[in-house]
Amino acid sequence: MATRLTRADWLTGTGQHPGMERAVAVSVKTVGSRGLYSSIVTTVPGEKTRIHHHGECETSIYILSGEAHFSFGPTGVEERFDADAGDFVYIPAGEIHVESNRSATAPLVVLLSRNCPDSLNVYPFDDAPA
Repeated sequence: MATRLTRADWLTGTGQHPGMERAVAVSVKTVGSRGLYSSIVTTVPGEKTRIHHHGECETSIYILSGEAHFSFGPTGVEERFDADAGDFVYIPAGEIHVESNRSATAPLVVLLSRNCPDSLNVYPFDDAPA
């Protein structure tokens, strides 16, 4: 059944990373999704994720506002590029990567979609604290 989700229906929290607020709209928890996850993620200035991957899940990221930096490769840091508002970023399944807000003053806000029903598909690749 089609479902309308207003902002009041979203699940908001920091998830796996305290510097990133996740406002989850579509997921197994919100609508019973079996293969799709969509959220708005806001990253505070200067913050980054730990090195990680998303297992079998592909990820699409649309940058709504701010300045992003991505690194990726066999250990998550070999290759890199910047992305800005209006850009899409695709992360293939299993790609080891790091996402960061390269601004020291403004938040990074993205629309994130993944072909998995939950945000729990995050697998750390480093020894940093969760």
